[in-house]
Amino acid sequence: MNRWVFLTNVTTEVEADIIIGLLEQEGILAQKAYPGAGNLKVTYGLINGVEIYVPEERAKQAKEILSAESARNAADDVPDLDNESGH
Repeated sequence: MNRWVFLTNVTTEVEADIIIGLLEQEGILAQKAYPGAGNLKVTYGLINGVEIYVPEERAKQAKEILSAESARNAADDVPDLDNESGH
């Protein structure tokens, strides 16, 4: 029996869907939970964000995937000073 563990919390359902898609590409199942909303999603936005859970035995790999993606996104945000100065 799989035990699900907390992986991360994001602000929007779109962010959650992107993360779940990344995990599923690597064969990792993931579930969303809506803290404070019980079994009902809040109609006008997600007040408390979205929590993402993964099976305990895949949690380490899932964290590594998120870390690698975060590092990749951070590298994309660094401006290329040579191009911006017109050289």
